[in-house]
Amino acid sequence: MIDRLRGLDFERAFGLRPEYPRVALELERKSMALVRLKKKRTGVPLLETYQVQALEEAGVPATISDQESIDHDRLGETIRDLFEKTGVRPGKISLVLPDNLAKLSLLTLPERPPSRRQLEEVIRFKMRRGVPFRLADAALSYQLLPSEDKGLTILVAVMRRALIERYEAALESAGTRPGLVDLCTPNLLNLCRSKIEAASADGDVAFLNCAGTYFSLAIVRNSRLVFMRCKTYAMGNGQPRPINGLLARELGYSLSYYEEKLGGEGIRTLFVRSLEVPFEELSGQLASLDPDHVELFDPVAAVETEDGAKVESEVAQRLAPALGAVVGRS
Repeated sequence: MIDRLRGLDFERAFGLRPEYPRVALELERKSMALVRLKKKRTGVPLLETYQVQALEEAGVPATISDQESIDHDRLGETIRDLFEKTGVRPGKISLVLPDNLAKLSLLTLPERPPSRRQLEEVIRFKMRRGVPFRLADAALSYQLLPSEDKGLTILVAVMRRALIERYEAALESAGTRPGLVDLCTPNLLNLCRSKIEAASADGDVAFLNCAGTYFSLAIVRNSRLVFMRCKTYAMGNGQPRPINGLLARELGYSLSYYEEKLGGEGIRTLFVRSLEVPFEELSGQLASLDPDHVELFDPVAAVETEDGAKVESEVAQRLAPALGAVVGRS
């Protein structure tokens, strides 16, 4: 009887597991991507509808510190038009925002505080100097991650609460409501989870999310997230400068920390998502990581398409975070 109880999924049995929306919208600075999936009892979900749409005006600020004014009323109209164009009925939706609008950190504690309240106090204390605004003005979210010893590893995300509220207002003006607000790379990791876990049997695995204004690097060891870093590209005249050697240089810094502080013995597999730079061109800047195998992640492999239709690689890369917000949380 005890063995049966141990194997029981209490969250599912008592309806405590949240139902995440099957529609997700990802906002980038120059574009937005919408997906709607149909979940099936068995097998992978069906990609019913998808659309990538360019934006005439910036959809998100360029960095976490940027206070530029985004016309959220006009953004709401654009989202409403996108719903009409794709035939998606407004309802509950997941919203995915760029990593560099938040402060993403991995914290380690020698032991777990005795209460949730004390844990949150410790997290706020450690994060108070890491963000360019007051924590009183922030929305803070965290997730406890598996750890090798008695210590505690925590993935923390901090974002301006006012920014989240403005996007929630834009969605509501479009006739929909946000069921989840999340960041890009965590959803990519969720979507790529099975491939990462399989590859981690041979050694450390990295995932590089190379977006339009930033890149994020995550490293997984034995199916545990051990490193996470987001870096915004240098800005010039309000626009991101070409990547050039910046990516290679920053990856070199990350690799040094990985080897010296985390005891890294080398990246065996590297999965890449790339938006603005072709994968073939990007590959030349990844030499500092010296991976044994580099692979452009195919997000559409996690879903079925109508009549087996192909999705162009460039479009698939833009759909990846929105797909992760639905598929990766199944």
